[in-house]
Amino acid sequence: MTKPQPKPVAALEVLPPDTAAPDTQGAMLSIDLSASINAAFAAARTAADSATNEARHAITAAVQCGDLLTRQKASVPHGTWLDWLATHCPDISVETARRYMRLSKRSQVTDLTDATSLRQAYLATGVLPEPPPRDNDTPDANAPIVTFTRGLDQFRRWFHRSTEEKPLAKWTPEARRLLRNELAWFKKLHDDLAA
Repeated sequence: MTKPQPKPVAALEVLPPDTAAPDTQGAMLSIDLSASINAAFAAARTAADSATNEARHAITAAVQCGDLLTRQKASVPHGTWLDWLATHCPDISVETARRYMRLSKRSQVTDLTDATSLRQAYLATGVLPEPPPRDNDTPDANAPIVTFTRGLDQFRRWFHRSTEEKPLAKWTPEARRLLRNELAWFKKLHDDLAA
């Protein structure tokens, strides 16, 4: 699936410095982007409205497809449905067919007018389970945070590669002083954690 390319918006209206225009407070503006900003905003709003309408069409088509799949499944001999689907509708995966069929059945008792994507329709009808509630994003001060050690690990690997090529004893005094200064905060942190 290719990613849709954004539509171009109106060209920027940049004023030369000698033709600067005053803004509403009397200050001089060297550029006036208001037309471009308004054009980009209008394009974004139109695209969002269009995307919402397209999503609603997708939901309607998925419900209709699910209804047709359900009717077809009922008409084939027992145990032959998956083979029939693979042969006659090779672009529809078994999981997609199942979701569309469940969506079609459950949409008869669920209002989907507020759904603006297939995922929202799946969630509203229970075809997909609700995602678990997210915990507070504030990390627990007592829990170790492994992601913070990634940078330290990169530093450790750099240090070991550097000292394999040139042992620490052969570093210039200036290079050793710079590294010692850079690591002073880390030594303090280490000492604070050990206390």
